[in-house]
Amino acid sequence: MLYLDLDGVVHHEAVLWDPRRGISMSPVIAPGRVLFEWVHYLEDALAPYPAVALVLSSTWCVRPGYAKTLKRFPGGLRSRFIGGTFHRRVHGADPWNHADFQGSARGLQIWADVQRRKPRAWLALDDDLDGWPEWARDNLVACDGRTGLSDTKVRAELSEKLGRCVKAVGGAQR
Repeated sequence: MLYLDLDGVVHHEAVLWDPRRGISMSPVIAPGRVLFEWVHYLEDALAPYPAVALVLSSTWCVRPGYAKTLKRFPGGLRSRFIGGTFHRRVHGADPWNHADFQGSARGLQIWADVQRRKPRAWLALDDDLDGWPEWARDNLVACDGRTGLSDTKVRAELSEKLGRCVKAVGGAQR
């Protein structure tokens, strides 16, 4: 299972939210950058591992929401998603629960989801490194928010760790 952040991973971290226009890339901070510009690197990294499922571990789970976010992915990746770290059915519609979730460090949000789903092996691909439990760092592939998956070192680490995870659970590899 791969926990996937978006901002700073599949595109530059300089993402803006406007209630009327929705989500866009900052033309000032990241001129020439576009949303999901590095998603093809994710497709390439996952191609040898058809059994790897994806969990959305991004603020996009909340806004614009899980279903709207998935529509932005290519079909091959979209079909791999099994859920998100935030979901109203799990966390409820209570604003306090919502605020508690958003106030938690990303690593703890993912760890809570790991505890709930109980995958045999998991990784997280993220640029939000604050508050990650030390014992979970081996499961993290850390990105620089300005380069995300466009960084060859990040892609190499992701490939190596995916191979290790799949081998550990005896999963399928093409």
